[in-house]
Amino acid sequence: MAFESIADYIPEIEKQLAKGHSPNAIAKALGIPKKRMTIQRFKSEVFDISEAAKTAWEEEKKRSREERLEEGKARIIDDLEGLNLAKLRGVQLLELDIGDPYKTAGDDTTKELSLGSVAIYWDMGTKILTQAVKQSREIAGDDPESRKADALEGLGEPDLRKLRAILIAEGAGGASQMDE
Repeated sequence: MAFESIADYIPEIEKQLAKGHSPNAIAKALGIPKKRMTIQRFKSEVFDISEAAKTAWEEEKKRSREERLEEGKARIIDDLEGLNLAKLRGVQLLELDIGDPYKTAGDDTTKELSLGSVAIYWDMGTKILTQAVKQSREIAGDDPESRKADALEGLGEPDLRKLRAILIAEGAGGASQMDE
């Protein structure tokens, strides 16, 4: 073993390095100040992740652009499938009616949904469905904020100056119209 002289201290050294302590501070805290260079070597050779990160980055750079795009597309598709499942669950909860039969886990007796239970499911289904629809619209760029950004992006510099002046005037209490 390359670090036999500090072998008894390695678990504590690793904990301290993970907390961001310097090899010098660790050596002092453990009462082995003469071993600070050994701890420094240990940190560089064993605990330092920069070499592993560099290797991983080199491997990533070797992958083709198409491979990275396909991987990104797969993640997006997985996210959209998750949103579709959430929408489906919301719709399923909204389709429940008073008196619908159900069975609880571990109980074979059939019961009927009450008004209170259905109201809870409808509320939950509404929340799930509206949140999923909101998320999918944000992804598609069809939410109010995206539309505002698109509208502002289409304005020219003079129009933006005029709009800024109107907003400043309205903020100061004066009312003005954009088509002046």
